[in-house]
Order: sequence, then C-alpha cells, then structure tokens
Amino acid sequence: MFKLSQTKMLVCDMAGTIIREKGIVYDALFNTIKVIQPSLIRSDINEFYGCEKSAVIKHFVNKNIKEDQKIVQNNLESEFNYFLKKEYTENPNVTLINPNIPSFFNALRDQDVKIALNTGYNKDIQKLLIDKFNLSECIDDYISSEEVDYGRPYPHMIHTLMNKHNIYKPKEVIKIGDTIADILEGKNADCHTVAVLSGSCKRGILEKHVPNFIINNIMDLRIN
Repeated sequence: MFKLSQTKMLVCDMAGTIIREKGIVYDALFNTIKVIQPSLIRSDINEFYGCEKSAVIKHFVNKNIKEDQKIVQNNLESEFNYFLKKEYTENPNVTLINPNIPSFFNALRDQDVKIALNTGYNKDIQKLLIDKFNLSECIDDYISSEEVDYGRPYPHMIHTLMNKHNIYKPKEVIKIGDTIADILEGKNADCHTVAVLSGSCKRGILEKHVPNFIINNIMDLRIN
C-alpha cells in the first residue's frame, strides 16, 4: 500500500472518493444537458467526469445555443443545482464511502497531514455535503472549483490550498480521486496522484493516465 511518509497535505475529491452517491451527480448533469441537446446519450458526458460542472454546462450551451447563452446557462445551472441539493439532502443512498473516514482523517491530522477537500461542485453543494456528514470536524480546509479561475484538470485548486497552508513542495501533496480529471489535476500540480476504484471510473480507464497508485478506496491508504 501507498505510504504517507513525507506528506503534508492530502487533497481529496468528494463524490466517488469519500462520498458514495451512485452517480447522482452525473445523472443530474446528463438530464440537465439533454434539455438543450436531445440527442445526448449518457456516455457523451463520461469525458467530463470530475470536471467543474458549471464549465461542462457552459460547454454544451456554447455548442447548442446561439442566442442568450448566458441566460440559458444560468437557468440550466439553477435546475442542476436544485436537483442535486434535493437528492443529496433526501436520498438515503448518499453516504460516506466508509463510516470510519472521519476517524481516518483525524488519524492523519494527528501525524501533521493537512486534509483538504476539493470538488467540481459549487460551494453551496460542497458545504451541504460537509455539513451532512459532519466533516468540518475532521478536515482542515475545502475549496470548490468556482473559487478559482479554472477547475480540474487545471491545478489551481491545489495550488490555492498549498499557498494557503504554506506548502511549497508539490511532492509533499497527494491528490486522491476517482476520475481522470482528478489524476490530471494532480499531475498538473506535480503532486503524487492516487486513483480510487470506489467511484465512476474503472481501473483500465484510470491506468491509461498513469497515476502513481491505484487503490480500491481511500481507506487503503496506509499511515506510517
């Protein structure tokens, strides 16, 4: 298993990495985009797994809508976020990947490893999930893609977290996530990358992008 020695920060994706939500976010994204592109099939959004959801919606609006693009985008984002908030609040299938994740995080923090969450959600949905699972007590920071100029696969969220916590060596940071965008984000930040099989992508897809390690789920990370 991958050892965490010399690591000062673990940057964790949320859906599929620490939260099991059975693809709700991508079902919502698919249904939202299909309104303006009826020919869309579910696999058409696979390449956008892990990316900033607002940017994905904007991509399809620019592709399909010629007038009033901003209005259409705002309306679609509102519908997407409303559905996602409702599902994440009410759906009993939305759970932690493992109920011991808070204890696991605190064990890392006891060894001076900062725990930060990053996501392609907007800030409101990120905060909803943090509150739902009482994660604020076991993490040091969190950031959403809407807080930086560019979300995944760009490294801006990781760089922002590193600067905030005075971490200057990328190899002292591990990025862990379940999508290609997570791996590329970590690589673009020059961090170590760990892919997990608990989310939306299968091993064969993740292997093509050569993360440093592939593990079954976040609990397989081992502490020295």
